[in-house]
Amino acid sequence: MKPEHVVSIVLVAVAVVVVALFLIAIVVELRRTYFRLITILGAVGETVDKTDGLESVVADIKADLAAGQAALADCVDRLERRLGAPPAAEERPPQRERSEGAPVAGGTDAAATGKPNVFTNY
Repeated sequence: MKPEHVVSIVLVAVAVVVVALFLIAIVVELRRTYFRLITILGAVGETVDKTDGLESVVADIKADLAAGQAALADCVDRLERRLGAPPAAEERPPQRERSEGAPVAGGTDAAATGKPNVFTNY
């Protein structure tokens, strides 16, 4: 056998060993990732189990907030009727756009036009 053949065989063997070590390193890293994922998914499962009972609590809070919002809307409607303010926004005619530097609703512009100085969302 010529020395070139021996060198070629040795180089192929070294290349195979390097590729094998690279693949083994990938397998080891994938195994670590797999065990980390199992740990994380276990914690997620525990969290889901612990929060199953919260659905009724959240529904109660949502109902309370809806009732509070309805009560506030009724109060605003009564206040607007008492002060003679125009009806709700969906019944109002479209308003002109505010010019640059003009005050926002409830500012001095409202007092200058004779409108009552009432907080508004419009």
